[in-house]
Amino acid sequence: MKPTKDSKTLMEFFLKNKCIDAVPFTIKSKKIMKKIYLDLYAAHQYVESKKTTVKNVSIRKISTVHEIPRPSQFNADSFPEAIREHIDTHSQYDICYTFSLLQREVKVHFIVEDMDAESHMSRYDNYIESIMIWLHFIENYSSNQCAKKMTIFLYFTSLKKGLPTSNIDVLDQEHVNTAFTYTCPVVSEIVVFRHEEWLKVLMHELFHNLGLDFSSMNTSECTKKILTIFPVDSQVNLYEAYAECWAEILHAAFCSYVSCKGDENVFLENLYFFVSFERTYSFFQLAKALAFMGLTYKDLYLPSSHIERKTLYKENSNVLAYYVIKTILLNNFNGFLDWCSKNNFLLLQFKKTTGNIEQFCLFIEQNYKKKSMLQGVKCMEDLYYTVEKRSGKKNAFIWNNMRMTICEMG
Repeated sequence: MKPTKDSKTLMEFFLKNKCIDAVPFTIKSKKIMKKIYLDLYAAHQYVESKKTTVKNVSIRKISTVHEIPRPSQFNADSFPEAIREHIDTHSQYDICYTFSLLQREVKVHFIVEDMDAESHMSRYDNYIESIMIWLHFIENYSSNQCAKKMTIFLYFTSLKKGLPTSNIDVLDQEHVNTAFTYTCPVVSEIVVFRHEEWLKVLMHELFHNLGLDFSSMNTSECTKKILTIFPVDSQVNLYEAYAECWAEILHAAFCSYVSCKGDENVFLENLYFFVSFERTYSFFQLAKALAFMGLTYKDLYLPSSHIERKTLYKENSNVLAYYVIKTILLNNFNGFLDWCSKNNFLLLQFKKTTGNIEQFCLFIEQNYKKKSMLQGVKCMEDLYYTVEKRSGKKNAFIWNNMRMTICEMG
């Protein structure tokens, strides 16, 4: 697997415009990453040993809108309207895989725009292998009460996340979201509605679906605390930042694993490279989301900026969680990994107590004005306004896209 065209474009840009110092893994982080490598290796070996017998596959041409597979637990309004219309207009094939994995029954629909999908089945076989490896890996950390029967709908639309064309518009689902699911149902459905970032997004949704986050808990006190730090009009949804930070770190680990050829040292070198990219890119996307509103990061918390904040900060989706709080966590990824190791029973699965939510809130409070955080934001705010003035298709993509990760293998 190699980086996608968009991923290479972004990596090349940030290699040329490097202003954030990379942070090495601590001894503790390196130990955690070695454990992740071993779990991925075990999952890969298991899937390799079973893949010729474990799954069934069917491919069906879609001739009418009624033949497009749809989730039963969500109505049509769950999709942003533009996405729904695009799916109805452009879906060509339903490629469906079914398999059993560690007591879990799984069905995966790839609903694709590829008009020659039958000639590209090896691509979808590779995708399903990645999904199977990931489900095996995440089983070590997830609740066995969740998603005993799972259906995954992967609508591989060509629509990408991007800024609205006018800053009169408010950042909404169609600009920043890619998927939805429920928290820990016994019979579950996960819906992903873009090809862009699909694997990282699936990893994020599995945090909800397999009960790894704290989306089922009352977080009202912690939300109040966050809104005293950042007094903006937001639902906060702190669990989204937790799930997204882990998804980005783990996706970087997966990208590192598939390119390391079974060498643990190469895995760690690749992972350092990828996590450094994700940290840098997270700062850039934070600066971009706020610049669209006419704000800077400091405007979110300085008392002197209360009028700008109240007037200009608007979101109809989880902008604060995805682009701001997630960046606070990812900036201090060593601290985040150490916090999870100390405060959770299992590394990834959030310990669901009120005290643990309070401690997580405290971690954010301790890190939002960390020196490296403010330096990283300043660097990327300056860079973003420089890019904004340039023309050309490549610069337009760098300036407009709202994707959350830089690393993606195709």
